[in-house]
Amino acid sequence: MAPRDEAHRLLASGQEADVYLRSDGLLVKRSRAGRDARPEAELMRYLRRHGLPVPRVAASSGTDLVMEYVPGPRMSEEVDAKPWRAGALGRELAELHRRLDDVPPPDFLPGEGGLLHLDLHPGNVVLGPEGPVVVDWTSAVRGDRRVDVALSWLVMAVAPLRPFKRLARSRLLKGFLSGVDGGVRAAMPAAAAIRLSRRQRDEAEVSAVRRLVADCNG
Repeated sequence: MAPRDEAHRLLASGQEADVYLRSDGLLVKRSRAGRDARPEAELMRYLRRHGLPVPRVAASSGTDLVMEYVPGPRMSEEVDAKPWRAGALGRELAELHRRLDDVPPPDFLPGEGGLLHLDLHPGNVVLGPEGPVVVDWTSAVRGDRRVDVALSWLVMAVAPLRPFKRLARSRLLKGFLSGVDGGVRAAMPAAAAIRLSRRQRDEAEVSAVRRLVADCNG
């Protein structure tokens, strides 16, 4: 792996990590929270062996995960730039969940049950030249697959939007829900608990989450 003091270009900053483009064209995901990068690297290698579209891992050391750079917009950016594609993009996201259904969960992940990404929303899907690629596997565990699907639905439904984006969100959600099992509604309370436990949410989002849970149970 390249030295840590090599010149990098910052591409993005998330809740816990920064992502840099290295001079050799590879990406470096660097945890600001001191998280060991090796478990995520091991999972991504496992997923590639099972045919899931994730970036190829080049190396991992300490808090740095080095991987291929997949050119293309995030799915969330594509929805913003081309809202007429929102329905089709929602169906693509549902298809990624169906592909996850077919991956045997690795024994080294905590929990029991299927493979859960737990953050599979349009911001974590890159629309690469060969198709959508799923990134950010730091939260992955084993559990009820319906919870993973419900959490994706919840994230898309409660994200704050400017008024003129609401139609695009409606189409995105309609496309997504057309491709997933209706039994996902029963998993919404568990998904909501995960969403609200991760960090402090503002009152508007908490209210939106509770409304969606109530609608699913109605």
